[in-house]
Amino acid sequence: MAPKIIKFGDNEVSANEFLQIAGIPNVIGCIDGTSIKVRTPAHKIKSTYVNRHDIPAITLQGICDVRKRFIDVFTGIPAKIHDARVLKLSDINDDLRRICDRKFHILGDAAYPIREWLLIPYRDYGNLSDKQRQFNKQFCATRVLIENAFGLLKNRFRQLTELDLHSVDKISKFIISCCVLHNFCIDNNDFFIFNDGIELDNQEPNYEDRGEQETLLRRLGEIKRDHLLNVLFP
Repeated sequence: MAPKIIKFGDNEVSANEFLQIAGIPNVIGCIDGTSIKVRTPAHKIKSTYVNRHDIPAITLQGICDVRKRFIDVFTGIPAKIHDARVLKLSDINDDLRRICDRKFHILGDAAYPIREWLLIPYRDYGNLSDKQRQFNKQFCATRVLIENAFGLLKNRFRQLTELDLHSVDKISKFIISCCVLHNFCIDNNDFFIFNDGIELDNQEPNYEDRGEQETLLRRLGEIKRDHLLNVLFP
């Protein structure tokens, strides 16, 4: 059932909906990862699952639409692994270029590598132009939807604050089931006010350059981001 409920919609429709948030064109989703606290899974070593708070956890990677519905989820990977690596391990990684078809893109934070199909904000080393700072502001006003989606999910299903299951398979199935039910709730106008106090475990950027191909892919993403900057602030 999950693939029928958690899926990308029409790109043109999605882009028009996202455009209304903060004026960023051709966005069809926002991506991030969040930690789900768990017991150390059976027959696993605790140290391989602990997150930056030294707590055993599994990462849920999610991509959401403008209504905070999940259009892709991937889980089961230890929270010790960085978000950029989780994306590379996920099924959607190989499909995003085709789905976005050069025109469209999803938005992520600085933990991800920039691509034509995955844009991140300009890194602030104290030398950003006024246009770049304004771009980042509008960018983040859109990208925050995925953080809100995780907040809604964890407040709807409080078991996700600390799962008491013993196998990675059961943990993964439970998390994905919650994401399916989350979408059902939104589709049926079950509005929910979430508590901002739930921690979403955002990670610090830590992506490393890995050769000429990475440099080329990153440069193509930077060119696209600069083009959007000039479109928004001519």
